[in-house]
Amino acid sequence: MKNTRFIFPKILFLFFPVLMMFSCIKNNNLIEGDAKIRYFQAAVTDTTQNFFLRGIQSGASTVYGSNSNYIVVAGDSSYTITSRNINTGVDVASTTQKFDIGANYSIFYTRTKTTNAPVLNVYKDDVKQNLNVVKLKFINLGYTLLSDVIVKDDGEAFPQFIMKYGDTISHSVKVTKATKISFNLQNPISTQPLLNTLDSLATNTNTSKSLAITKGLVYYIVLDGSKKGELQMRLVSAN
Repeated sequence: MKNTRFIFPKILFLFFPVLMMFSCIKNNNLIEGDAKIRYFQAAVTDTTQNFFLRGIQSGASTVYGSNSNYIVVAGDSSYTITSRNINTGVDVASTTQKFDIGANYSIFYTRTKTTNAPVLNVYKDDVKQNLNVVKLKFINLGYTLLSDVIVKDDGEAFPQFIMKYGDTISHSVKVTKATKISFNLQNPISTQPLLNTLDSLATNTNTSKSLAITKGLVYYIVLDGSKKGELQMRLVSAN
């Protein structure tokens, strides 16, 4: 009879590399080396967009005022990103971007002026949580607005500031009952509707006038304009 004393050690030796391979897989179903991207259609004068990476469609069609979920791509790689009007085969906007390993990105389809060609703007997302504050990234993409935008917090977590088109400003805010972040045009127009304020969860009793922001989360506040030049605001979570 053959000696079987070394069978189990040999099996364990062969199993170990397999175990190491699976240990490299993250709990969120990503493999080490990945990055994540998502797409925004932020051009009110444009139709639904399809996005492409290296000529291959990436994600579903995206209508104005919406965004895709995060999509996994290989990190440490450069991509040509393009956008096409739905049901067409012609690129209307293009950019090149390298995605870092482990990073998240938001890609905005927008314009600089109504009469200018569309562009793709890429922003690296901060998704790291701080359980003591809410992280807010304000971005003004209101190319139809004829005015800068005033941002104010009644709770004075930050000084009032003014955003020109293309500005991005980030603040970490300790949310309190006094938190009430509002948005207004510096030069108001007569048709401007009231905008929701960003309030603490504890004081968010009227969802038709306010949106709750919660500590520990990271948000994009996307400011843009309607076709009439009215200010609009979207609150989008990044984590």
